[in-house]
Amino acid sequence: MPQKQEQVKSAHVCLIVGEDEFSATTAARERIDRFVPPADQTLGLEIIDGQADTIDQALACLRRCLEAIRTVGFLGGRKAVWLREVDFLSDPVVGRNKEVQETLQTLAGTMAGGIPEGHMLIITALKVDARTSFYKACVGNGEIIEFNLAEKPWQRDSGALTFAMHAFKDAGLQAGNELIESFVLKVGTDTRQIMQEIAKLATYLGDRRAVQAADIETITSISRDLFAWDLEDAVGKRDLRRALTVLRQLLFQREEPLRLITGLEARFRHLLILREALDNRWITAQPMGHDNFRLILADLPEALAEQFKQALASEKGTPLHPFVAGKLAGQATLFSRPEIDQRREWLLAARRQLVSSAVPGALILEYLVLKLCRTRVTRERTGEISRTRA
Repeated sequence: MPQKQEQVKSAHVCLIVGEDEFSATTAARERIDRFVPPADQTLGLEIIDGQADTIDQALACLRRCLEAIRTVGFLGGRKAVWLREVDFLSDPVVGRNKEVQETLQTLAGTMAGGIPEGHMLIITALKVDARTSFYKACVGNGEIIEFNLAEKPWQRDSGALTFAMHAFKDAGLQAGNELIESFVLKVGTDTRQIMQEIAKLATYLGDRRAVQAADIETITSISRDLFAWDLEDAVGKRDLRRALTVLRQLLFQREEPLRLITGLEARFRHLLILREALDNRWITAQPMGHDNFRLILADLPEALAEQFKQALASEKGTPLHPFVAGKLAGQATLFSRPEIDQRREWLLAARRQLVSSAVPGALILEYLVLKLCRTRVTRERTGEISRTRA
């Protein structure tokens, strides 16, 4: 019997936490709609704003939440209480206040004792300290759902791409994978922003369902904060249009030109090592689709293999992730050894010009990117990937 009671409690108390606010809100809505039909939510749903800048505001919303849980639903019907977008649980001042902590303990005790029959409590929050008794009470007496963003940028990109593909399909829009990828590169990885831009795109298209590149360029907004490695990847792919777009966005974000050149120097250092390894058949770059490659290491003497891995290590001495190593190996196939040497000379000259002349850094970088991505004049040996970039 106790086990069955625990399952009932878990079904009626839910803490949804994470930085992906749109997904958290969507999950909360889905659970509320299942518990209280939308037609009954006028009297059967109470939403309490959990955003609080002061201790008094935090206490007020917690007390209102407790009161709502203890109040019987209209005519004895079902009732959902949604403590929405709580932002003070991890606040070093408001969240640690003694009175706030005591009120949270009272709420935790209410959950532990079992909320009234026919009630549901949903709490959505950006962050909750897992060490607190409140979080432990949610774990012991309810359901915990997390929507945390991936730590690695490439993981966030991958997750956003998958989300966007499903969102395009749900909206009835037809677009290829490469087109959706360009969409994500422009609008960013925030799920709410992706949904808003897709809705805007659908309205713009009207009855037309097939999305074209010009549609994305015309109607969607640049919402993504780009990073230096976005420029390095575009240059590594010899994608001039993408490289110039990224460069201008980075400069708009006030990135230091010298830092961008330093990143490009590091990229071509890696490409030089990988190009040498490709030429000597120490490695092969196996295409995996979507501009992804798998780096396959030949059967080398142990000392040479170790030396090669150390040469590819990051500045901190950590080995490159296999995904990153494969991506760089694929980029190395797009350059010959003389081309890489020439580009390293151009980078050094641009660095000198940047620190010793009055020419604007933006102009120096644009001219540099034009040269780095210039059309290939020779093709690689048979068996390797070869593409010409404008």
